[in-house]
Amino acid sequence: MFTKRFSLVNVAATVLVGLSLAIVVAQEGTSPTLSIASSEDWGQHLVSANGMSVYLYVLEEDGTIACVDACTNNWRPVTVDDATDLTVGEGVAQEMIGTIERPDGSLQVTFGGWPLYNFARDTQEGHVRGQGLGQQFFLVTSGGTALTEKVEEAAVDIEPEALEALMSTGGLTFSSHCAVCHGAAGLGGIGPALAGNSILADKTFVIRRILEGFAEHGMPPFASALNDQQVASVATFIRGSWGNEYSPVLAEEVVPLR
Repeated sequence: MFTKRFSLVNVAATVLVGLSLAIVVAQEGTSPTLSIASSEDWGQHLVSANGMSVYLYVLEEDGTIACVDACTNNWRPVTVDDATDLTVGEGVAQEMIGTIERPDGSLQVTFGGWPLYNFARDTQEGHVRGQGLGQQFFLVTSGGTALTEKVEEAAVDIEPEALEALMSTGGLTFSSHCAVCHGAAGLGGIGPALAGNSILADKTFVIRRILEGFAEHGMPPFASALNDQQVASVATFIRGSWGNEYSPVLAEEVVPLR
């Protein structure tokens, strides 16, 4: 009888130890609420536990939630079930992370006082498609500020004649496909203004937007309508017109983004 009881106790103890180890391993394997990632175009910025880029909304500077209702269709609040669940990765200051209660009662993660969001069109890790949209949503630095300065872009060195050809072809393509929404002078209309728009600094974003469109705002994709050279040309045209002074785009830069 004693031997049998001793064996059962050993089994129970072994199970408890195993469960404890499993819990520890699970906790260690859990991604932190906020960590740092790096973008080729924008450098280091914060990402949420799922690896997706996080953004702040400039209209929430005073800490008051302004992105509600339809806004959250595109901008998904980063939330946690409990404020005690907050963790950070290497290089992220624990004292800067917090939560704020949203109107629906959920707890939204904050950093440096800013409520944080994921962008619906960021469909995989590394996407920063929401950066600078409307000059209101920006990636977040590890210091808790809006990331507004792009990593200095390597200059594309092309002959003046080649640049002139790109601008010429791009102007024609823009007139045929884009001016009806963005305005002949890039001042906007149905679509947003392109003149003086800093989001055009993000070359990858511009190429993807031309190829993929922006269905939520009525912009169709042009991947099947324009070849690589035409996409490069119109991207060069809008990045180099109406006060924009960004480098040209080459057809070989379009190919891997299709």
